[in-house]
Parts: sequence; C-alpha cells; structure tokens
Amino acid sequence: MKIQLCALASGLALAFAGTASFAATDGTTVQEGFGNDATITQAYNANTSALIDQLGAINQATTSQNANLGSKAKTYQRGFNNNADTTQRYTVSAYSEIVQHGGFNQADVAQSNGYDQYSKVYQKGVGNSVDVSQSWNSNADSDIVQHGWFNTASVTQTSGRHQDAEVYQGGIANSATIMQTGSYLNASASQKGFMNTSNITQTGW
Repeated sequence: MKIQLCALASGLALAFAGTASFAATDGTTVQEGFGNDATITQAYNANTSALIDQLGAINQATTSQNANLGSKAKTYQRGFNNNADTTQRYTVSAYSEIVQHGGFNQADVAQSNGYDQYSKVYQKGVGNSVDVSQSWNSNADSDIVQHGWFNTASVTQTSGRHQDAEVYQGGIANSATIMQTGSYLNASASQKGFMNTSNITQTGW
C-alpha cells in the first residue's frame, strides 16, 4: 500500500507542477471580534477548499494545503485564545474539520500522502488539546470529542487501510492516546471524570 501511495504522491506532484492556482481552489476567512488571526496557504491544488471562521478574541488558525486533489479543511472557533492548525499535503479527498468553543484550546491536524482521510475534532471548555496525524493510508478515520478542562487526545494513523479511531472525553485532565499501524483496525476510547488515562496501540499487516 505504501508503494501505491508513493506513486500517487509523485503523480500528484507532477500533475500540479504547472501553476500554484490550479483548478478551482478556494480559501475563505470569516472573523468577528478582536485580535483574531487567520492564515490560509494553498499551492498546486485541484478542487480543494479551506474555510476559517472565528468569533471572539485572540483566536488563531492556520491552514496549509499543498498538492491535494478534492480535499477540504474547515475550522470554526468561538471564544478566546483558541488555536487550530491544519496541514494537508499530497492527499486525495481528505477532509478535516475542527470546532472549538471556549478558551485556550489547541488542535493540530496533519494529513499527508493518503486517500480519503477523514478527521473531525470537537472541543468545548478550557485548555483541551488534540493532535491528529494521518499519513500513508487510505480511508483513515478519526473522530475526537472533548468536553471540560485540560483533556488531551492524540491519534496517529499510518501505513494502513480501513483504520478507525474514536475518542470521547468529558471532565478534567483526562488523557487518551491511540496509535494505529496496519490494515483493518478499529479503536475506541471513552472516559469521563478526573485524570483518567487510556493508551491503545494497534499493529496489523
């Protein structure tokens, strides 16, 4: 599978080598409030779109899309001092959505060298953080929901096909980590309360 995706990435690089504004690439920022900062960087994409929508104060969001086909990234932030970063590189039909309500929440999503990768992050509260990395795979799926204070979640999906990871946390200072390497994998972590910890590692093939 990795060889196929490498060929896909090379093909995309060649196909997009002509111009930085290739075939219906769209970037939109909507902001209301004070001191918000939104940055969208797009190059060598086809049928790719990015949206950053922020309401509040001192929120920051960045989206970087390079050499993608049919990929989409959406970021919605409400509150203050929230931070969201999305990177899509050499993907086909990737989708990332980050929604954050509250203050001092952090979300980082990186999707690369894959097909039909999907990531959705929803956080509400204060000081929650999420890190999602999807690379060298197809049909990877990550869905993370966190409510409360200072919860952390990390999902890493690589070298696989039908990977699936779900995290739900509610409360204070809970931590969940899921690492998937392989093929037909599935993992779920659900925690409520105070200072719970979950670590899941799956390796297939």
